[in-house]
Amino acid sequence: MPKGKRSKQIGALWKHEAKSGDAGVYLRGNLDLGALGQVPIAVFKNTRKEKENQPDYRIVLSEPIPPEKESPKSDGL
Repeated sequence: MPKGKRSKQIGALWKHEAKSGDAGVYLRGNLDLGALGQVPIAVFKNTRKEKENQPDYRIVLSEPIPPEKESPKSDGL
C-alpha cells in the first residue's frame, strides 16, 4: 500500500470445514458495502484449475439457509 494511505476493512471471513462433497475447507463471511448493506459470501479453492491464468479461489454470493420447517405430525389417520 502506498505511503500515507490507510486501508478500510470491508468485511471478515471465517474458516469452515465442509460437511460433505469436495469443498474441503472454505471461508465464509460478509462484505460491508455501506449503503447497500452486508453481502454474505463464501470463498472456495478452485479445484478445477488447469492453467496458470485461471483463478486460485472462487468467490460466491451466499444465500442464508432458511430454518427447517417442522413437518406436520400425523395423528394416525
